[in-house]
Amino acid sequence: MSNTTRACALVAPHSFKLIEIPVPPMGPDDVRVAPQAVGVCGTDFHIADGAGNYNLTPNGEAISLEAEPQILGHEIVGKVLERGSSVQDIEVGQTVVLDQGLSCLSHQRKNVCEYCATGASHQCETYTEYGITGLAGGFSEELIVPAINVLATSGQKGPAECAMTEPLACMLHTTGMLDETHQRYTLESADPTSRVHTILIMGAGPAGLLMTQVLRGAVGFQGTLLVSEPNPHKRKLVASFGAETWDPSQPGIEEWVRDKSGGRMLEWAFEASGVGQAIASMPRLLRKQATVIKYGIGHHGQGLELLNDFHWKEPTFLMPVGASSPFDEDGRATYYRQALQWIESGKVQVEPMISHRYSGLEEVPKALGDDHKSPEYIKGIVEFQI
Repeated sequence: MSNTTRACALVAPHSFKLIEIPVPPMGPDDVRVAPQAVGVCGTDFHIADGAGNYNLTPNGEAISLEAEPQILGHEIVGKVLERGSSVQDIEVGQTVVLDQGLSCLSHQRKNVCEYCATGASHQCETYTEYGITGLAGGFSEELIVPAINVLATSGQKGPAECAMTEPLACMLHTTGMLDETHQRYTLESADPTSRVHTILIMGAGPAGLLMTQVLRGAVGFQGTLLVSEPNPHKRKLVASFGAETWDPSQPGIEEWVRDKSGGRMLEWAFEASGVGQAIASMPRLLRKQATVIKYGIGHHGQGLELLNDFHWKEPTFLMPVGASSPFDEDGRATYYRQALQWIESGKVQVEPMISHRYSGLEEVPKALGDDHKSPEYIKGIVEFQI
């Protein structure tokens, strides 16, 4: 086995290069994985565009791409090529989904940090992440991964569909935070005055489409579910999942929300667009002491003064990130396992969301190019022949 592997590296904003990188040594508790399908995430676009850099020094300073090119790709499904001598529950040849975050449990620490101890693995005190924080990600031909960070698929769905496990797990983390947070309005309240009647999702990209399905099909929300999305193709798809839709490029969203909510306005608002104007428009849509879930990243062109309009309504703000999860008895992430099961069973439909497919390392630059600007784009997957 060679101690190097090929990868497609981001060497400067919008600039990629095929390179050879070292393969880390494999320990007894690791598996060697060849990526089969890797989802393209909005975070990948932020990094590739130069708008974000999460590869940091211990002092929190960004490490330039010139100093350390990055191998992106964190929504990873792969084939196990080899397993360490201590790994008993993962077989060579199995297709597995990766939990891309390395936490205390990944490193088998006896004394876990306070975040891992409470299921907040994304906030682990020593957290690192394949494809985001400087660790080589899925746009490489091989990875060495702790076996506790992989989940075997059942084979009911292909690798491309299973690559949607991480983004769906992010939605489960979000709903988990909602369950754990004190709010005036909740889904299960027996008192109609403190129950969530109307929810608005801003943006019908992958996060908005998945959250719509989680709320309707998994959580069982029977109230009014609204989605604001300018793209007619995405509006049609999200409507098929049980939402009523609005084109935010048109005036009148406040009147629409008032009408659909029977005058109550929104008890919950889920912002998944990353568009500054979406946040700016939200305060007038909210009921007092509503809950705001800010999930989208970006929001350029808006200053902190826009928060003043929120202030007077005393909302609960949640800002979930990633697929942070409690752990099952075997030490693997609960939300990843649940997300994979829902995808494989068809409880959540991901096939209609995969709009673009790319083949191999050579097409990674195209996958992170301008295709996402087309009206038909929803989700891109890079597939590999193993």
